[in-house]
Amino acid sequence: MKKLLLSLALVLCFTTAKAGGFGISLGPKIGYQAATLSFKKVDMQYNFKNSWTAGVFVRANFGAFVIQPELMYFKSEKVFNLEGVSLTNFDPKITLNQQNLSLPIYLGYMLDGSLLKARFCAGPVAYFLVGQKQSDNNGKAFNINEIETRKVTWGAAINAGIDVWRLTLDISYSLGLSNLFGQDDVNWSFGSSNGTIHLDNTRQNMFMVTLGFRLLD
Repeated sequence: MKKLLLSLALVLCFTTAKAGGFGISLGPKIGYQAATLSFKKVDMQYNFKNSWTAGVFVRANFGAFVIQPELMYFKSEKVFNLEGVSLTNFDPKITLNQQNLSLPIYLGYMLDGSLLKARFCAGPVAYFLVGQKQSDNNGKAFNINEIETRKVTWGAAINAGIDVWRLTLDISYSLGLSNLFGQDDVNWSFGSSNGTIHLDNTRQNMFMVTLGFRLLD
């Protein structure tokens, strides 16, 4: 009897909330991320092929107020050139290939029209480094210390989106608030030559364009 009463109470609470303008939806998303936003076909094809992203989103709305957390997977590549290094027939470069998860939590408002819904949101973003591979362009002859990268960094993002039927299109821009690296310098050596790479204040600044599908509405 207690279980039955509890079930009825939960159903009643959900029904009441639904009647009061509460709604929840979730689903998958896929798209691409890039440092600059371009709507040229060739740029979009390149970004989707080389910088794709995929994940899931959950959206809860209380009337016009929206809360939308997302969990997105994406890859990134960073190339460091050793400027000022003069070596015969050798232009040393270091490449970092990374696998990342981003967790934005958007807060904002939704305008509910007859044919589409429009959303305008902003919120914090947490980035999680889940994998990294460091390589250079000259094999074992070029020696460099491992670059230390922070496992978690933070940012802030703004998001604009529209819903048509169960399809949802989002464009967001995130601004990195913390540096990716755990050190300022990295030492290298090549034969009798050696030096130091001064790491830039590299942060996760990017546009992200995604298309999602609401499975639950």
